[in-house]
Order: sequence, then C-alpha cells, then structure tokens
Amino acid sequence: MPQIDFGPNAKASDVSPYSLGVLRDVMAAANVAKVIISSTQRSPADQARVMFNNLETQGVEAQRRLYKAPGQAVIDVYVAGKAANDTADAIKAAMTAKINELGPETVSHHAADPKVLNVFDVAPSSVSDVDAFQTAAKADGRVSKFLTPPNDPGLHFEIPQPQTVT
Repeated sequence: MPQIDFGPNAKASDVSPYSLGVLRDVMAAANVAKVIISSTQRSPADQARVMFNNLETQGVEAQRRLYKAPGQAVIDVYVAGKAANDTADAIKAAMTAKINELGPETVSHHAADPKVLNVFDVAPSSVSDVDAFQTAAKADGRVSKFLTPPNDPGLHFEIPQPQTVT
C-alpha cells in the first residue's frame, strides 16, 4: 500500500479518509510508493506564519503571483511592517489580524473548513516521479484544484468532501 507520511507542519487529523483514498489512487496511478504531506488546514496564525516565511525566502513578487486580492492585502501588511522595521512577531500578528478581517478562506483555501474542502500540500521532494504524479493528480476528477511549482511551493490538492444529506 502507498505510504503517506506527515511533515512537522501537517496534521494527519486534517486529511479525511476520503482524501487519503484519492491520494493513494493518484500515487498508484503514478507508481509512487511514498509521499510526505507537508501542509494541511491552517489557522489564521498558521497562514500568516507560512506567508511570512515564504515572503522572507521567496520574495514579495513571487508571493504576489500566488495570491488573489485578499492575499495581496495580507502581503501589503507584510511590506508595510518591513518598511516600518517592525519585528517579525509584530508583522505576523498584523498579518493574522488582516487574515481574520478578510475571512481566512478568502486568503487561502488552506484555511477553509476541512469537512467541506480538504486542502493539503505534498512535498515535491518526497515524490519519486513528479511528472507522473502531476499527470495522475490532474486526471483525477475528484481533485477540484491541483497547483504545482512554480505557482505553489508544494503539490497543492483541493478535494471537495462528499456531503451526507441529513
């Protein structure tokens, strides 16, 4: 059976059995034996932390290409904080406040309700055949959105969850 591990910033409880089944099917189709899920659902503070770290390591322009208007507004908070020589903690706190103000799910689907939309990233470095994996993920109709580098640092999955009618 394909092996799915979780990185230090990923919570196994955030990925549903349904989504794990989809991921296993993608892995089987790509003949990939093991992957690492590097990121799962994020709180507003987690989203601010991830955005801050990516802004620091990849630069503002690279991150602007990733986000729509709400994310752009959070990036603007980072830029303003850097210009004011604020501390990293102060900038992250201001970014978190902006994310909460805008609605976390508008900034990143990682902040969506995981019972409705499961969002997670697979570390590209953990995939033995990235091309085959991407082809299999894009071909799976249960995956509503799949982003890849350079558009996203991870192999980003969005999987709508089956809803039970009560």
